[in-house]
Amino acid sequence: MKNLSRREFLRRTSLSALVLAFASSGIPVLFSEETKIAATTKGKKYVYTSCEICVNKCGLKAHVENGRIVRLEPNPHFPKSRGMVCARGNAGARVPYSADRLKFPLVRVGERGENKWRKANWDEALKIVGENLNKVVETQKNRSAVMFASTEGFQEEFFKTFAEAFGSYNVVRHPTLCLASNIQGFSAVLGTYPDADIKNANYVIFCGSNRLEALITPDSIDLLKTGNKKIVTLDPRFTKTAAKSGEWLPIKVGTDLAFALAMINVLINEELYDKKFVEEKTFGFEELKNHVKNYTPEWAEKETEIPAETIRRIATEFAENAPKSVYYPGRRSSFSKNDAELRRAIAMVNALVGNFNAKGGLVQSLSIPLKKVEFEPVWYDDNAEERLEAGTVQFLTESSGAWLPFRDAVLKGEPYPVKAMVTYKTNPVASVPNRKKTLEMMKKMDFIAVIDTEMSDTAYFADVILPESTYLERWDPAHVLSGIEPVVTFRQPVIEPLYDTKSCLEIMQGLVKTCGLETNPFDYTIQNYIKTQVENYEGAYEKLLETAVFIPENLPNPYGERPIKTQTQKIEFYSEKYLSKGLNPMPTYEKPGEIPDGKFKFVVGRHAFFTHSSTNLDYLNTIMNQNTLWINTKAAERLGIKNNDLVLVKSAVGEGKLNAFVTEGIRPDTVFFIHGFGSVSKGLSKTYGVGASESEILEDHYEPISGNALLHETIVQVEKVRG
Repeated sequence: MKNLSRREFLRRTSLSALVLAFASSGIPVLFSEETKIAATTKGKKYVYTSCEICVNKCGLKAHVENGRIVRLEPNPHFPKSRGMVCARGNAGARVPYSADRLKFPLVRVGERGENKWRKANWDEALKIVGENLNKVVETQKNRSAVMFASTEGFQEEFFKTFAEAFGSYNVVRHPTLCLASNIQGFSAVLGTYPDADIKNANYVIFCGSNRLEALITPDSIDLLKTGNKKIVTLDPRFTKTAAKSGEWLPIKVGTDLAFALAMINVLINEELYDKKFVEEKTFGFEELKNHVKNYTPEWAEKETEIPAETIRRIATEFAENAPKSVYYPGRRSSFSKNDAELRRAIAMVNALVGNFNAKGGLVQSLSIPLKKVEFEPVWYDDNAEERLEAGTVQFLTESSGAWLPFRDAVLKGEPYPVKAMVTYKTNPVASVPNRKKTLEMMKKMDFIAVIDTEMSDTAYFADVILPESTYLERWDPAHVLSGIEPVVTFRQPVIEPLYDTKSCLEIMQGLVKTCGLETNPFDYTIQNYIKTQVENYEGAYEKLLETAVFIPENLPNPYGERPIKTQTQKIEFYSEKYLSKGLNPMPTYEKPGEIPDGKFKFVVGRHAFFTHSSTNLDYLNTIMNQNTLWINTKAAERLGIKNNDLVLVKSAVGEGKLNAFVTEGIRPDTVFFIHGFGSVSKGLSKTYGVGASESEILEDHYEPISGNALLHETIVQVEKVRG
């Protein structure tokens, strides 16, 4: 991929465990009640806002009495959550009151990881950050020597804007730990990453996606409450989604592409595809027809361990229900070395039956344009003219980077050193595979600043911690949730901030001053920013204040004719763009490596209680206070492991101990545990040292097309802990 010039890049992206530790170290106890800012609001009120516990951002109606949150209820004006607040959303009522909250700025006084801190005021903390970032730039003669890492959120745009104003190329975000290969694969075929119209679908195939536990509303609700649907789940685990499915197919890890290619073979060779749609809307059909000749169901049976007659029948049923058939885009999958190729194949299965932009099929997302608040970035002559990981990934996303090759480049110090790290609302020590490597990368940093609400594993190794107000205590900008039913939402304070914390915007405004930046992109209040965003829609700001939801009138029909944003302006079964990069023009299967005798493939997944790292929440931790290792009954018997036995899980890069969950609901060659436990931070009182950590176990493989971390390529051994 040709690197963007800096100017083009800028143009495109313009817009109480701790108490014990302190006491033992002789440092005054910091989290006393005296630091709390008293809430003075009296009486009862209801405030509309939106959730932040996961990516859904569902609408909330907060019930507040005498300045304290009583509970969080569904926002009846918010269509996407279908009148529901899940367990995680409900538990958010406890977020402001967590004993583990960061309550004022902290400055490290011991070695990194010693958990020794002192309290600082905001002026001092921001000054320290500014001076240290500038020192790195002056020493390295390169503004990209400072890296900025974040994950998605309403205020992330302010963090990214600051990074742009600061002048660093090295902004690293979450997509390559999540959806990058998904987005790349579907976009290569369809020109977009589509939404699944689950509400109107009659037939749904899930490839690892566990929608009834890793909740994505409205899909999760629509699965069970809208019509009689046939659900087929391909997953090595018997998940809640599998339990509610018509069929569970415990596919061999890493072979999902074989299943999809065999479906394509059946759809074409048995002429089950939509001939009119394919002729008018697609490019490269004849090449695809020839390409899949050898990808028969009989061949796929040997790869996937799913019977050929089952594959053939599912392909037939899928076509019979078209266009109200969906091979779900994902989130979870095999996440193996051919993942982008898998996503291309799944997109092609959908397109062959003519379900694209059809009711009950896959649909291009609708959006609601908001006005951008522009600023003129400064040109810095001392900046390196490339991203650190440039050239390692074929389709590197300039605005998000690729975590694993980026970290490798930092460790090598090539093509230039990175010596400072600023993170916002992200926790790479817990989320990036191979935790030891992440900690090694952080040791190379001269300075680390973290913006967060709790002492995350990453914050634990910081030099300065800047505490953000929780999502229930702050204003957040207007945000568009695109999809079949697009909405604009935002956040307003439900309660006054309880402690000496600030929003990300306020922190960025402070850093502009202490870093002495030549441009100030934040010359506004948050309320004026929101008003500017929605000024093209009469009454939108007032509607947001009233209900936290705005939906313009006369939105276009989500179904039907719309331009296809590919090179040929058609759905591409054959990609000349991929061919020009030296890649396969059509999805090509690569056999996964064999699992050695006595060992297992380790897979990941999400849970209804803990989508990401939210296990430290009071209510959720009460429901599940540890993770367990799913291991098949026969495999456990062979190893002498019984239910609840303590086991050691060990990979080539790390190990962890946790209790066993012996079950028939997982393949004999596969093991699994959920994310969010095994924290190294003593500031996370409910998860520190409890269970095992994914990031400690996972090896750091990545997919070279999109840069996505390959989360299902790790081999582990399991043994019972004796004594």
